[in-house]
Amino acid sequence: MYYLGIDGGGTRTTAVVADANGNIIAKADGKSINYNSIGLPLAKENMSEIIRWLLDACGIGWFHAAFIGMSAISERANEEETKAFAEGVIPADKVIMDSDVYIALMGLDTAHECAVVISGTGSMAAGRTKDGTIIHTGGWGYILGDEGSSYHIALDALKAAIRGHEKSAPETKLTEMVRDYFNIDDYLELIDIFYNPPMERSAIAKFTPKVFECAKNSDEVANQILINNAKQLAETTAALLVNLPLCKTLGTWGGVFQHNESYLNIFKQFIKKDFPNIEVGLLTNPPVIGAVLAAIREGQINE
Repeated sequence: MYYLGIDGGGTRTTAVVADANGNIIAKADGKSINYNSIGLPLAKENMSEIIRWLLDACGIGWFHAAFIGMSAISERANEEETKAFAEGVIPADKVIMDSDVYIALMGLDTAHECAVVISGTGSMAAGRTKDGTIIHTGGWGYILGDEGSSYHIALDALKAAIRGHEKSAPETKLTEMVRDYFNIDDYLELIDIFYNPPMERSAIAKFTPKVFECAKNSDEVANQILINNAKQLAETTAALLVNLPLCKTLGTWGGVFQHNESYLNIFKQFIKKDFPNIEVGLLTNPPVIGAVLAAIREGQINE
C-alpha cells in the first residue's frame, strides 16, 4: 500500500509517497495548488502534473490514502470541497484535505500540546490542545490578513517605495530597488505591471528578498517593515499560545523563516517577551512529512 502526502503552499507544492512503514518512495515539487489564488482549474492542472510524475516514478496506479495540507483552507475540508479539488486528479481510496499548518503540526510528531506558525506567501498559526483539539489564529488570506508573510512584507515595501518616490514618506533604498527589479524608467509603469492583468500574489511575494537586501544595507524603512511584520505575526501567534498553557514547542516554517534567520530571530524575540519558556525554531520534519504520516494514519483507520 502506498500513501500520498501533499504540502500545497501559496507558491509551490511538495508531495511525497511512502509505504505503510513511512519509508519515502518518491518526492516531487510543482506549482501552487492554492485555488483561492490561482483558480480551481489551474490548481487541479498543477496537481495533476505532480500526480502523473509520482505514479510513473513509483510504477503504481493509485494510492491507498492521500492527505493534502492546503494553504487555501484553514480547517478540515468537507466532502464536497475535497471532491471538487481531488476528483479525477488524485487516484486514492481516501482523500482528506486540511490546512497547511495542520500537517506542520503532524510533523512535530508529539502527543503533547504544541504549536506551529507558517510564514510563506501567506501566514497562519495553529496549535493542538491537551485533548487533541486543533485551534487556529490568522489564515485570513491576502486581503484580510497574511501579516508577517512574504506577500505582506513585499506589499508594504512596494507602498513604501512609491511613497518614497513621491516624497510623501521618508526616502528609502526600496525606491531604487523597485525601479531595478521591475526594470522601469517611469514609476507610472507600475500601474500596468500590477493591474493589467492583476499580478498574482505569489509574484508580488517574490520581491521580499529585495526587502531583506535593503535592510542588510542599513535601510531604516526596510528594516522597520520587517520588524512591524514580525511583530504582527508574533501577536497573531501569541493569541494562539494563550490557549495552550502547556505548550513548550513552537515550530516555524515557510520561506520567510527558512531563508531569513534574522527575521526568525526578530519574531522569536517578540514571542519570548510573553512566553519565555517556549522553544521557538524551525521544524525538524518538513510539513510534507506530517502530511504523509497523516495519510498513513487515516488510511489505517477502520482497516
